[in-house]
Amino acid sequence: MIARTAIVGLLAAWAAGLAATPALADPVCGQTAVMSRLQAELAKPRGALLIAAHRAGHLDAPENSLAAIDEAVREGADIVEIDVKVSADGVPFLMHDHTVARTTGGAGEAESLTYAQLRRLRLEDSSEPPPTLVEALRKTCGRVLVDLDLKTDRIGPVVAAVQGLGMTDQVVFFDSDGAVLRAVRELAPRALLMPRVSRPDGLAAAVEGLPAVTIIHGDPESLTPQLRNGARALPARIWVNSLGDVDEALAVRAPDLCSRLEGLLVLDANVIQTDRPRGLRRAVSDCGLAALP
Repeated sequence: MIARTAIVGLLAAWAAGLAATPALADPVCGQTAVMSRLQAELAKPRGALLIAAHRAGHLDAPENSLAAIDEAVREGADIVEIDVKVSADGVPFLMHDHTVARTTGGAGEAESLTYAQLRRLRLEDSSEPPPTLVEALRKTCGRVLVDLDLKTDRIGPVVAAVQGLGMTDQVVFFDSDGAVLRAVRELAPRALLMPRVSRPDGLAAAVEGLPAVTIIHGDPESLTPQLRNGARALPARIWVNSLGDVDEALAVRAPDLCSRLEGLLVLDANVIQTDRPRGLRRAVSDCGLAALP
């Protein structure tokens, strides 16, 4: 009985938190011409290059903020990557770190704080609190695809928020743990999934129990020819990051920039995550590069 009471209390708190965010009773996310184009492209495993904005477009805005989503759209991103956690009382919100210290100057483990406590925080150099997932998805709705990086194992409220807004076909769920993605698929049979494969021999384990995946998240160390052939056979797109050295080369237009970008594309990558979406798109064009067919 105690456990049941606790569960009921948690659900009530989550519902109260959602009620304080933009209301789910309002019209849910609808289809747009932009979204139809992006969805059609995402569905092509060997399709054109898609560019993902890391933690949304955060060069001029706080990472994982509503302003950062707007920035990513202005910068021409096809996908925004955002990190989601769940508050102590069950409200999904955007936050990358284990604690709130770096991004808000506050104190405490992010998932130990209540919705009300989170709303009193302010993102660095901003008047904006950490946004709820519902707020963030309303901001992306019909404008840009979402890569939802699951920084929580409490996925029920996260999946419910996506489904409640009618955005299951606009959101890709990402996690390094196949068990988490299997749980997502159980709750949302049509969910778009992206497992991470960090070892050359890790593909079979990553997709076990997942009859269909949209993207394989790899890296230069894991994306051997064998793994790339396996991703093609699924079939799935391949995601790599240009974060770090390649993005630094983008920032200064380094002389070896084209060779660095080519080093990513020869891995069969046709989704690239970057902190500089507009610069990456321009460089790929200027270098005469494109994702492999």
